[in-house]
Order: sequence, then structure tokens, then C-alpha cells
Amino acid sequence: MSEDPRLNPLALPGVQVEAFSASEVITNAVFASLPRRTGAKVPGALIDSVVFGAFNVTWGVCFFMLTSWHTQHFILHDGPEQAARDLLLAAGLFQDALHDEIWVFNQGFWSKNKALFAEVQKSSWDDVVLKDEFKKGLQKDIYGFFKSEAVYKELSIPWKRGLIMYGPPGNGKTISIKVIMKTCAEQGFNPLYVKSFQSISGLQFGITGYRGEEGAMQDVFEKARQIAPCVVILEDLDSLINDRNRSFFLNQLDGLEGNDGLLVIGSTNHFDKLDPALSERPSRFDRKYNFDDPDYDARELYAKYWQGKLKSNTAIFFPDSLPAEVAASTPGFSFAYLKEAL
Repeated sequence: MSEDPRLNPLALPGVQVEAFSASEVITNAVFASLPRRTGAKVPGALIDSVVFGAFNVTWGVCFFMLTSWHTQHFILHDGPEQAARDLLLAAGLFQDALHDEIWVFNQGFWSKNKALFAEVQKSSWDDVVLKDEFKKGLQKDIYGFFKSEAVYKELSIPWKRGLIMYGPPGNGKTISIKVIMKTCAEQGFNPLYVKSFQSISGLQFGITGYRGEEGAMQDVFEKARQIAPCVVILEDLDSLINDRNRSFFLNQLDGLEGNDGLLVIGSTNHFDKLDPALSERPSRFDRKYNFDDPDYDARELYAKYWQGKLKSNTAIFFPDSLPAEVAASTPGFSFAYLKEAL
């Protein structure tokens, strides 16, 4: 028997499942809305999950009888117990692996997000319009970290690093994070994306999560240490860290349990709100990258980027003189405002 919801043989690819009879399967139907752009004939669908069922299960050359009740699975096998344990282990390993997904921590739990994975696949460094020196420095800091384990070891310092991206909204922090998540995953350094250290169900009762924010932070760093080397993304760092949880977060960040192979990237629109223990202490966040409102040269570069994107559009007139005119007439504009203006 297993009560672990991650050990579900019915969700394991390659398993052949046949119910004893339709009357012995009870399902829970849940409605899911479908995006209009998918072209579905109806705007929603019902998704059934097994509440109770009795099944014949074939996995490879092994045959099992399995009874499921919510997350409890009772397995009968005419043979060595090891065959059933191997089946459960295979189910657990499949559940723990990523399949075109990204690990996301939110509301006190880890989940695997296919939509976020699909979204970051659309990003490219070509779409990150930053000055060449700035962009290359950021890339070197990120990818150089994962190539430098031996150097850290030779210098007898922990192989960990922290970066902060800061500046007013609309200047490339989010698109840069998307590209970093995509490219690091391609190199085998999976990203962990943290949306919140709080739990909605806990907030409903006036408390912070089942285990509190400290328990959530421990879960995040334990997961990161498990899959290291990896990237931990903390977007809106100033919202994630507060007076209640700061001390515990710093202990986790300092790696009392060892943080080898962890690249932690935080972003914020409000650098001034960060505690100096986060923003100024070396070995926590070692480098700070200011995504400030673009100057004249950066605005002209951004206009040229859009000139290139629209080059094949014969309905649009975008002369070579226009990028300089745009740059001259838009001081104080963020990249987001420039995009809207263009």
C-alpha cells in the first residue's frame, strides 16, 4: 500500500490499465476552461480523476491488481514484493522528473508548470535589448558560474552566487529572467521559480501558511539543494522577504546546510526597499545589475530593434532616420513606454 500522492501507477506512461468494471470506478469531474485561441469547439472540458477504482494493471511483463481510493493505492501481485516496489518507484521517478515543465513554488507547494515552460521557450537573448557590454557581463556572470566549480573549490570558497536585477518596471528584467530560465535548462541547470512563500489557505485563517513562511523557505532551498546545480528565481524580492521571515531567509541563503551549485537570482522594482543585509552584504547577492530607464543610445538601439522586426512588413514605413528621432524625443521613457510609442 502507498499513501504518497506522488506514487500513482495509473499516471505512469507505459502502464496498461483496465478497470474490473465500469460500475467499480468512481471519478470526480472538474470543469476546466479552454483558451479561445486553441480553436476548441467548446470553451471548456470536464477532467475526471479517480476517487475509487479497481483495476488490472500490466507493466512490462508484470501483472498487478490495484485498488485506488483517493491517493491510497493497494497493490496485489502474485510474485515477489519487489515487483510492486519497482512499479511504485518508477511512478515516483516519473512524477519527480520534468517533462517540458518548470518547477514552481506557490501557496506552500511545488508544482510542475507546462504553461510557464512554453512561455519561456518564446524568449531569446536577441529580444533582450540592452547595451552589448551590459548584456555580455550578465551572460558571463550566469553561465560562467556553472563553469567555475573547480575555481571555487581551488579557492576554498562555497560554489554559490547571488545576483539582483533592479530598476523601474518595463526595462527588461522579466524577459531577461525568461531567457535565463530557458538557456540554463537547456544546459542542464533547471530553474526553480518562486512565486510566493505564503499559503492562501493559511491566510484565510489569519496565519501564514501551514508551516509558515519559514517552512516554505526551507522547502524551496531543500529542493534547490536536491537538484543542484540549478537556478533559483525570486521575482519581486522586496515582496517575498519581510521583517518576519528575513532572518530565516538569510540563514538559508548563507547555506548553513551547504548551497553548492546554487545560483540565486532576485529581481525588484524597489531596490531601496531591500534590507541592507540583502542588498549590501557580500556572498549573498554578489552582483547588482541596474535595469534603469534607457539613455539616448539604448533608446536608439531599441528603435532599431523594432525596425528590424518590422522590416518585412510592407505596410509600415520605418526610415533609417526614425530611430534617432525616436531616441531624441523620448527621454525618461522605459523600454515598455517606447514599445507602446512605437
